[in-house]
Amino acid sequence: MAFKLLTPIKDYFLGLLFPIRCVVCKKETERKRKNKLICTDCLKELSPSLNFYCPLCEARTADAKLCFSFDLILNNTQNKFYLDRLIYPFSYKDQPVQKVIKAFKYHFIKDLKKTIGRLLINYLEKVKKQIDLKDLILIPVPLHKRKFNQRGYNQSELIAEQIISCFEKSEILADVLKKERSTKDQASLENDERIKNIEGVFKYTEPEKILGKKVLLIDDVYTTGATMAECAKVSKEAGAKEVIGLAIARG
Repeated sequence: MAFKLLTPIKDYFLGLLFPIRCVVCKKETERKRKNKLICTDCLKELSPSLNFYCPLCEARTADAKLCFSFDLILNNTQNKFYLDRLIYPFSYKDQPVQKVIKAFKYHFIKDLKKTIGRLLINYLEKVKKQIDLKDLILIPVPLHKRKFNQRGYNQSELIAEQIISCFEKSEILADVLKKERSTKDQASLENDERIKNIEGVFKYTEPEKILGKKVLLIDDVYTTGATMAECAKVSKEAGAKEVIGLAIARG
């Protein structure tokens, strides 16, 4: 009983000494709120889009696959695109979204995984009425061990753990895809440099685990798509039947 009485007092003094602020607008928020790291006003701005777009040109599509034009172009060349679909709820051009992802990824606010997870589950529950998202192997895009040690966590793996409950007959395999060498930060490179930077760096250590399976690749941001495309390529080479990309936002 005494402990229960002390808890509100403790929370009061913690709030005075270490106020929690919204990662978007920096306004103080209530400690007891479920989404205490993002205030109510800013949370309202994080409204997901349920539209689908071509992974290459962003033309509107009905099924999140390549648009007709790019599908035709690739069928008439030796070039291949291994990502079957790309789904994402937000645009990285939206400032609130950008601030949330940067806080999660670069400012080490790990607890944002809960809010991001809830936003993605809300989106996926609606999307899976149009796209079959059952029987998936969830593969977080891996970090090189050096980057992992610096950050202390892989944000894509944290996302996977938050959303796994949304999928039927699915599992997370976080250790079967490895990033074998350290690369420059993709955000610091031009588009053509990003492709060269990431080429050949991913490898499956246990390819038999995705043989004939549907793979859901999970990353935080899809910009040029170089990282996701390379992961999709090695997934198909390892025997994946279908590869779907999921990102929080597209840049």
